[in-house]
Amino acid sequence: MSEQRFDPMKEISNLRNSLGKAIEQGIQTVTGIEKQIKLDIYELGDVVVIRTSPIDGLIPQSIEVSMENEILTISGETAPEETPANASYVLQERRFGKFTRTANIPIPVHSTKAQAKLKQSVLTITLPIDKGSYQNITVTPVD
Repeated sequence: MSEQRFDPMKEISNLRNSLGKAIEQGIQTVTGIEKQIKLDIYELGDVVVIRTSPIDGLIPQSIEVSMENEILTISGETAPEETPANASYVLQERRFGKFTRTANIPIPVHSTKAQAKLKQSVLTITLPIDKGSYQNITVTPVD
């Protein structure tokens, strides 16, 4: 029969990993930063396209999209699907509730002409670029 020996370095490593996860989870809870919504933002010709990752448990009616200056804000709410009353989680990583996600869009756009579409829990926002904001400046030679 083999006897398990106490390994202090292994225990310190396990403690460090557990503490790191607890701190990360606490920061996410306090700051409201959720890992559930990731964005892809790209320029395509005359538009800026913003696409979210699929949002688990999204309540479609809760989605709100706004733009103020260069800041795009997406907010909404998610809810878990029903689980049997007698079920107990072994692991639960997904978070549900209200969320807000902001992103800086450093390209001049016509936010009043924006379109947002939700398909299979993926939100796609299209912002037309304001070409009038880009102007060439004439250089006048000074003698």
